[in-house]
Amino acid sequence: MDWVPILALTPIFAGLAVALIRTVKKGRRRWMMTSIPLVVAILALLWAAYRRAWAELGVAAVAAAAIGLGWWFAYGRRLPPPTDDNIRVWTKEDPF
Repeated sequence: MDWVPILALTPIFAGLAVALIRTVKKGRRRWMMTSIPLVVAILALLWAAYRRAWAELGVAAVAAAAIGLGWWFAYGRRLPPPTDDNIRVWTKEDPF
């Protein structure tokens, strides 16, 4: 078993899971829930089929699920639900 792909795929899958959890529930969530995970899943499956690295893909997915669940139980469930109210548009007069 090669650990380099596991170490590369795990943060990608974990970051995707946390991003899906913390996305606003309106239109962006619909887009995030369908397009991005579908593309990542297809690319990961094609990569695993080409390299015959199904074990590495499985270990990375399980590790990412553990990281996502750990983040959720430790920190994520105490956060308020995401809203669009805190989005700010930067202008030349008010850059930050």
